[in-house]
Amino acid sequence: MAARIYGHRGAPAELPENTLPGFARAKDLGVYGIELDVHLSKDGVAVVCHDETLDRTTNASGPISDYTVAELRNVDAGQGNHVPTLAEVLTLVGDSMMVDIEVKANAAGVAVLEEVQKVPGLRWLVSSFDWDVLRYVRSQDANADLWVLTPGASDDAIAAYHEVNAGALAIWDKGIDADIASYLAEQNIPWWPWTVNDPARAKELVDMGAIGICTDNPAMVLPE
Repeated sequence: MAARIYGHRGAPAELPENTLPGFARAKDLGVYGIELDVHLSKDGVAVVCHDETLDRTTNASGPISDYTVAELRNVDAGQGNHVPTLAEVLTLVGDSMMVDIEVKANAAGVAVLEEVQKVPGLRWLVSSFDWDVLRYVRSQDANADLWVLTPGASDDAIAAYHEVNAGALAIWDKGIDADIASYLAEQNIPWWPWTVNDPARAKELVDMGAIGICTDNPAMVLPE
């Protein structure tokens, strides 16, 4: 299977999601890229955590926006790791991997654009389920690589893809079958499925034309 493997939130099958050791593990495995999620701290810093609150992934509770970066350093995000800033993750990555940054609000989009410019050679893209965020990022950066996150290849998603001049549709694994893959190929629309943890399914999707695979377990899904 020749595919670009992305570690979904790092390598959460092995290490806590969206933590520096998880991203380091993905890097050590030689994946093509990582996917991560960004929110703003109380002091307006882009930090890496999937949820808006800390309840599920840390030993703390409440909205991330109620905590400063200094306070987040004292929060355990799993195995003694703190909630990292986007800057910390990008410094770790450097030019070694593509970084798919899922942005959930325009304000976070501003912070992301500021941070990505600070890392020489960084390869990055912005994805979002909120297509207004993609429209906003496009208004601020004509050259940004934008991916439309969507449960399926709907007419609205395809329209948004064209509107923001996106690089790909990022589609839920269960939203893809052979007919949809063929349709997207006819439309010359690249697509990328999330989140695929079965190597056989990953190979099937690549054979259908996926430009990459997003997985919780890159060590298992990586081709031998």
